[in-house]
Amino acid sequence: MRFLRRRSRGPHRDGCGFVVLTFLFSCFFLILNSALISKLVPAPETAPGLLARPSVNQAVLFVGPVILIFVEWWLVDLVVGLVTPRRAEERLPEERETASRR
Repeated sequence: MRFLRRRSRGPHRDGCGFVVLTFLFSCFFLILNSALISKLVPAPETAPGLLARPSVNQAVLFVGPVILIFVEWWLVDLVVGLVTPRRAEERLPEERETASRR
């Protein structure tokens, strides 16, 4: 039977767990960022200049946390890239020659 045959061992896939964790961390970041932005942006009555307009103030309160999520995920990706060692096939040719001489 065809459906009982096992799949070959292909590349590792993160699957549903990765998606769920990404969703949960994004929700956490969004809540944290919303609290941070709402504390930093003054009320329209006391805001200086352009922030005194309610539409601009509302746009900043909405877009600010979303922009911060992108910045936070970029930082997470950067840190993971710095902490995770690279495999031999991902190294540049000069790095492979240096590693083989050691």
